[in-house]
Amino acid sequence: MNKLDVYVTSGCSSCGRAREIAASLRDVYPGIRVEVVDADGAAGGSLPDAVVAVPAYVLDGTLISLGNPNPVTLREQLAALVLGRG
Repeated sequence: MNKLDVYVTSGCSSCGRAREIAASLRDVYPGIRVEVVDADGAAGGSLPDAVVAVPAYVLDGTLISLGNPNPVTLREQLAALVLGRG
């Protein structure tokens, strides 16, 4: 199963929208595990090297967006992955 991690923090003005985007993806792409990760309390205080700001979207360990992506573009990327074209 593929995994999309959406990194957020409590003081981030754009992170509310990131949480909304993540929630909207869960029902549309059940084959992709979508998790919102609180970067303030990340496990062991470590974040992937590519996560230098939030929100950040990391798909299977690869940064795909720093900041909130265009929702249409993100859905196209995820659809291609689900269909095996990613």
